[in-house]
Amino acid sequence: MEPLAIEIRIAEELVVRGQEWPVQGPPVVMLHDLGDDLDSWKGVDWLLADRGFRVISLDLPNHGLSDDQVEDSSTLETAINIIKNVSEVWGPVGLCSYGTLSTELCHIQGTYAPITHVMVSPLAPKPRPALIDGSGEEMYQLVIAATNGGARSEEARVMFDSLGKKKLWASVAATEHGPEFLKSHPHLVDDMAIFFKRTLTSDHLAWTATTHEKAAAEFHSFDSKREQ
Repeated sequence: MEPLAIEIRIAEELVVRGQEWPVQGPPVVMLHDLGDDLDSWKGVDWLLADRGFRVISLDLPNHGLSDDQVEDSSTLETAINIIKNVSEVWGPVGLCSYGTLSTELCHIQGTYAPITHVMVSPLAPKPRPALIDGSGEEMYQLVIAATNGGARSEEARVMFDSLGKKKLWASVAATEHGPEFLKSHPHLVDDMAIFFKRTLTSDHLAWTATTHEKAAAEFHSFDSKREQ
């Protein structure tokens, strides 16, 4: 299995680019930290795809192959637009992030919030208001971190403690951080897959069934009108 090139237009003059593993499963969007690019997830993306998920890894604006951002827009707003576009095509979304980006994404709420969120070696959040549009429930969140990383490990614990009730912690005695941490401990990808299956798969199946029913109804309606 090889990934396919993908483009998502999130504004009139802004296209983000990346790759998609075309698996018939729930979509999981993988976003790199600021200053990196989608290659940071290389080796982790296909492991997760091999476990049954449509993995979509993207370069953020001003990174990699994506366009430079012309309008003044926050990384949080950009991420929400990415999730919105993916969810409109593939249904409820799971999200993966790491480092400082997790600080931006951990409090997303609302219509286009991901169902579930995996944070690898996140940094402690800065005080900021949560983005709430009045709808949507708190998302499930899994924090994965090394325990022997000194201050960086402590940052991950602070992040975990700041989250709501729908959270889980997974740790290994190690010093690596971010995607490199997962690559050196690939069994953690199994933990991610189990977490996504428990928190995302049922919503994905429900969305798929509803979408198929709607498409069938529209087809029968069109067919009936054609026969009249």
